[in-house]
Amino acid sequence: MGARMSGLARTDGRWRRRAAVWVAVGAAVGGLASCGTDRGATYSGGTLEELVPDDEARGKELATEAMALFRDAKTVRIGVDMATPKGRQKVSLHMDRDSNCTGTFDAGPAQRGDLIMVGGGSTYVRFSDEALAEIRQLAAGRGPETAARVRERTAMARGKYLKIPTGAAGGPSMPVNSCDLDKFTRAMPGSPGPDDVIKALPDTRRHGRSVIPLVEDKAGDKTSVYVAAEGKPYIVGVEAVEDGKTMTMSMSAYDRPVSAVAPPAAQTIDISEVGPGGGGLFEV
Repeated sequence: MGARMSGLARTDGRWRRRAAVWVAVGAAVGGLASCGTDRGATYSGGTLEELVPDDEARGKELATEAMALFRDAKTVRIGVDMATPKGRQKVSLHMDRDSNCTGTFDAGPAQRGDLIMVGGGSTYVRFSDEALAEIRQLAAGRGPETAARVRERTAMARGKYLKIPTGAAGGPSMPVNSCDLDKFTRAMPGSPGPDDVIKALPDTRRHGRSVIPLVEDKAGDKTSVYVAAEGKPYIVGVEAVEDGKTMTMSMSAYDRPVSAVAPPAAQTIDISEVGPGGGGLFEV
């Protein structure tokens, strides 16, 4: 699992480089890594057949169907909660195939708020009051001139959405590049391979519903994918531990319309208005 799951717990870099987190779903389900197992063999009709335990056969069947459902989904809400040495980081995005996206993000100090992307065009980001206060605190350590400039700009941005045109340079760091469901699903591996060992465990409850855990455990790194126990086996969540780092992911709102509407002009500020190159608010 190591190479394919390396994106799960990567904590360095910024949100725009953290699209690998999303690929964790595919790695966790489509590639619950090959562990190897002791299997017996028997003769049947003159041929040698492998004896696959029932929990493994069921696990692989459910994983294959779950991945197909996920790849075919028109919309989905994906939430990620990562515990890292630098602290806890969370993001929740509801996205569709037309690059409409709404959600919230918390990547630590000065990087908290909500966002709206409309049809892959402009993105609107509103920083929380807490994040703006953290930006001012960072600026205070850079001298009175910087502090005064940032106070003015954060006051302007309070309660407002910053409009960021597609491809704008110098903007804030956030998970905008993760709002493409097509890109997300294309990056995923296919069905489990013949040597992948995926065990289906007894039903349990996660994320407020009955689920079937599909589990791979190897050398202390454990990945559990939870699929719905009732109806079709949609992926409900993923839990992974690797190198002492943990990641929890939830999936919901499959095929529900994404309500991505541009905020009213009175609640919007073009990012170019808060500093040269559009990033002035964050030059602290």
